[in-house]
Amino acid sequence: MCKYRTAVGYNPFRTRVKHQGDVLIVAAAVLVVAALLAWAFFG
Repeated sequence: MCKYRTAVGYNPFRTRVKHQGDVLIVAAAVLVVAALLAWAFFG
């Protein structure tokens, strides 16, 4: 049996930890997309 998951550094079965930085990155991305759409429609 091949233990392929032991050689990989990413564990897809670990519990997810939500960080405050994750929310900030998503909020910044939404603001950038909204600004680009406003520039496209009204610019």
